[in-house]
Amino acid sequence: MNRYEELPEEAWYLVQCKPRQEARALEHLDRQGFECFYPSVGIETTLKAGKTRHQEQPLFPGYLFIHLGLHDNWSTLRSTRGVNRIVGFCNRPCRVNDSIIEHLRQRCALGGSAGIARDDEKGIQTKAGPLAEMDAIFLSMDGEKRVMLLLNMLDREQQAQVRLASLRVNGVKSAA
Repeated sequence: MNRYEELPEEAWYLVQCKPRQEARALEHLDRQGFECFYPSVGIETTLKAGKTRHQEQPLFPGYLFIHLGLHDNWSTLRSTRGVNRIVGFCNRPCRVNDSIIEHLRQRCALGGSAGIARDDEKGIQTKAGPLAEMDAIFLSMDGEKRVMLLLNMLDREQQAQVRLASLRVNGVKSAA
């Protein structure tokens, strides 16, 4: 029995890349004519000089998605630079549902963040440090463990960067 005979005609699969070689794998797979998707989200980071820098961070470091059909040449994937393997179980590649890919594409297009969903009705409250118990509005993620908040201090809106672990959303502790 062929391990690919029960797979759908075309589907999305997850590719594990070699360490820090996602861009290389993506480039070489594109050259071979494969449709790939590497979900990332833009994050504004604040530098010491007070300037902000836009930086793309992957949602799934070390992984990318590839759209393959049964008639595509799967054997070339093994020798593609930057590619480690296709993720699977029991020697069978695992299919990723199209709706998941579509959701990720929409989320990346909107600049969605991975840690906290913005919801102005709920608001966010800091629970530690000099800004403790202050109400805030979530602006963006700043790396993996920090967020940018909008605070109302002295009748002016101020931006502040705080640790994700020091936030409470509508009275609930953060999961970080």
